[in-house]
Amino acid sequence: MILIDQLIGKYNTISLIGMVKNAGKTTLLNELIDQAYWEKTILGLTSIGYDGEKTDSVTNTPKPTIEVFPGTLVATAQSLLNREHLRYEVLEVTDLTTVFGPIVIVRMRNHAEVELIGPRSNHGIEKVSRIMKNWGAKLVLIDGALDRVSSASPALADGVFLSTGAALSRDMNQVVNQTLHRINLLRLKSVTTNLSDFKLLKENNQIGIMDDKGHIDVIHLKTGINAGSELKNHLKNNSKYIFFPGAVTYSTLKDVVDLTHGKVAVVVSDGSKLFVERDNYHELLAKGLKIFVLDEINLIGVSINPFSPKGYYFDSEILKQRLMEKVKDLKVINVFES
Repeated sequence: MILIDQLIGKYNTISLIGMVKNAGKTTLLNELIDQAYWEKTILGLTSIGYDGEKTDSVTNTPKPTIEVFPGTLVATAQSLLNREHLRYEVLEVTDLTTVFGPIVIVRMRNHAEVELIGPRSNHGIEKVSRIMKNWGAKLVLIDGALDRVSSASPALADGVFLSTGAALSRDMNQVVNQTLHRINLLRLKSVTTNLSDFKLLKENNQIGIMDDKGHIDVIHLKTGINAGSELKNHLKNNSKYIFFPGAVTYSTLKDVVDLTHGKVAVVVSDGSKLFVERDNYHELLAKGLKIFVLDEINLIGVSINPFSPKGYYFDSEILKQRLMEKVKDLKVINVFES
């Protein structure tokens, strides 16, 4: 069975995220678009960043463009559709704006290359996904942007594909280890108690310390970065959890471990909010770090790109097998296999 058939009917929205530029994310996106067209399945496409340009805006290297087919639904900035080669029907003009103008929902009328720029907020992505589903999309694909792992958030997508490959490092061991580390963060398990209390903290964007009786002390800080001194003033002998609604870095986790000696667990909104390198993470785990999420991410697959734009490449089968040995329950796909 081809990949798209395994996704349609099982998922409403799937986010594609990359470990690094040139990891093969756009190649995977194009393959899914192509499969959907030949299977006569209507896809919806949008992006949490800007993608589809022929030259990478950061590295100035050529990159694959996004190719769509007649019937594909696209949510992007209106000005990016003002190209002579594009034929489309405007379905809705939204109240969402970008630096390139308002976001519109269109149905493509020809096979063409498009540029995607979508909402930067979870609310915006949810809105355009919902509109495209209302117009008949059987599946919405969200193109995640570089360093925006937050596009894996379960608030955005009910399934996630992670793209990785040789562009990450010349050392295959590093590629495997860093990819497995990111997978482990994305797949952290949910906290099992006081879920409604944690959800309320998240809705109010509040940092909170919960004791063993379920009482919560709200910390009036905008972020958890450099929060060590403030946390110290609020921690008690019976403190059990610290909840962070936003991004959490190594320094924040280190503060918690150093202050509590691992006796207080950290809870974050989801695994996409964690930004900590593999070695630092293992150092903290060895010191007793306990960490949970409020919402689990449904990582459904990993795609690999064995080629680097710098000219080196890996044996694709070895890379694929090494990952498959560690993540037996995930699909591992070589984006360049026919």
